[in-house]
Amino acid sequence: MSDDTLDFGFEVPDDALERMLDPEIVRKWPQGLSDMLTVIQAAHRRAGDDEETARLRAFRAVRALAHFAGGRSIYVPKGDQLDRALRDREIWERHGGSNNVAELARQYHLTEVQIYSILAEQRKLARARLQPDMFGDERRQG
Repeated sequence: MSDDTLDFGFEVPDDALERMLDPEIVRKWPQGLSDMLTVIQAAHRRAGDDEETARLRAFRAVRALAHFAGGRSIYVPKGDQLDRALRDREIWERHGGSNNVAELARQYHLTEVQIYSILAEQRKLARARLQPDMFGDERRQG
């Protein structure tokens, strides 16, 4: 037995974590899944998709979310916090390394200083997505 492995004295099933989930969460997940599909499909319909395309895109989006965050709880902000986060990501994408800070400031009714601050924060987030911290959470905790 290696030092970095715990020996429980018995085989630990692959789905052990899933079995430990709160039964209330497990009981409610089919309804939550159905709600997600309905909301995403409705958003695509409002954006102009026909019913079948909207349905296919909703299923694809939920599968992508499940692949990304399946088995974990994720926080999804709402209201102003969500709007600001989406705006900042859109500014980052529209900037794309261009020299368009003044234009972005005008379009989003912000100052150039605010745009530069948003770009700096988005740059950090993009770097974290591409280059995860090699020390992980352990370094921050210890």
